[in-house]
Amino acid sequence: MIGTIRWNIIFGAVGFVVTFLASSSNNVWTTSLIRGIIALCIWFALGFALRFIAGLLQQPQQDKGSDHEMADKGQTVDMTTPDESDMLHDLLRTKPSEEKHADREDDNGNAFQPLNPPKLVTNPQMDAEQLAQAVRHLTQK
Repeated sequence: MIGTIRWNIIFGAVGFVVTFLASSSNNVWTTSLIRGIIALCIWFALGFALRFIAGLLQQPQQDKGSDHEMADKGQTVDMTTPDESDMLHDLLRTKPSEEKHADREDDNGNAFQPLNPPKLVTNPQMDAEQLAQAVRHLTQK
């Protein structure tokens, strides 16, 4: 942590004064005093948090490796793409007839067959008397 507890007291006092003045115009002085004391405690704790963060920011970074290794990191990009020129040439050499034949068979050698779903059939209309009895039966339960 950086600084002394005096900074926390200053933060707390500022929080107390601001809250007490803002609260005194709308509340009884005892309520304003209680709210000011609560603000003093909160701002006092915020002072600790700010001192802690300031201390972390001022500490020098700990080097895990040597300075030489750290200096080289992030300076170059070593990326290569695999050589796919043979595959591209094979794709360009295939004839359309071979391509169509290849598309019609899957990996297992099965020929393509379109999906034939069953046709939807509507049921014949029920008699009005049967529907009325069904509704009466359901309302009685």
